[in-house]
Amino acid sequence: MERYDRQMRVAQIGRSGQESLQASTVLIVGVGAIGTYAAEIAARMGIGRLILVDRDFVELSNLQRQTLFTEQDATQKEAKAWAAAKALRAINRDIMIDFLVDDANGSSLLPFVGDIDAVLDCTDNFATRRFLNEWCLEQRVPWIFASCAGTFANLMPIIPGETACLHCLMEKMPLFNETSCDIIGVHGALIPMLAGLQVSLLTKLLLGERSANYYQLDNWEMTFQKFGVSRNPDCAVCVRREKSEVAFSKQPVLLCGRDTVQFQIGTAIDFNAFKTVLGNQDISCSANRFVLTFTFRDYDFTVFQNGRVLVHGTDDLMVAKKQYQHFFNEI
Repeated sequence: MERYDRQMRVAQIGRSGQESLQASTVLIVGVGAIGTYAAEIAARMGIGRLILVDRDFVELSNLQRQTLFTEQDATQKEAKAWAAAKALRAINRDIMIDFLVDDANGSSLLPFVGDIDAVLDCTDNFATRRFLNEWCLEQRVPWIFASCAGTFANLMPIIPGETACLHCLMEKMPLFNETSCDIIGVHGALIPMLAGLQVSLLTKLLLGERSANYYQLDNWEMTFQKFGVSRNPDCAVCVRREKSEVAFSKQPVLLCGRDTVQFQIGTAIDFNAFKTVLGNQDISCSANRFVLTFTFRDYDFTVFQNGRVLVHGTDDLMVAKKQYQHFFNEI
């Protein structure tokens, strides 16, 4: 316990609080900007088990704001969840780190059902947040919504059956992603501030303190606001328990702000077999455990083992589809 001496001196935590943190399991969905900071804080605090979920790989543009990753991770296009787990294990060998290179969905999270004490939303899209809102309600697991772009950040703890849910707060989810960091950027100093607040709320949750407030932060104007949020007595999600169709599209999708088109095969890809296909066409590739990359006709391909394929260098769906179908029959 010497590692956590300064933390246990905090009156609100103490030794018993530290023991509660060490007995807790936290799911972190999204290991990018917010997720890397939040995961590192949680690991250094001694939260006993962290489960990291992210479907993406490390890119050079991530390094401005996503701690835990190195230039070598970006060069080798390492899966974010794996790279983050590797870094956290070097920080604290006494906690358990699990990782999943996939979307957060009902199937991928099934092995963890019943084990999770709280969830941190560190994602960058509302499709995943809609899923988390319903999944956490079903599992009766508290979660903390967080988002940021530009110099603004938002967060709110959501406790199933007690507080307003995300649908209560935003009954109509945004159709267009107009304020993501891919579009308007993000102030690098904002992210650790938001992650620190998110883990502060997480700590209170794990130690039994509840909050029903919505918080907004602007780190340029140096303003911080707190609002009370009432539960909608007729909420379709947390009151009427209506199920929505929450899933990532299996159709080709243009990734916002990235000049990239995404395809979902739906089945795992045998990298060894696919390397043979590329080799027969004299196409060189680079691969690690989770990601395979190559270039074809001036377009860069990123292939994930779980069946996700990215075609980089175009925002035209038909152009991307033509390149994709040179290698894959399923769409």
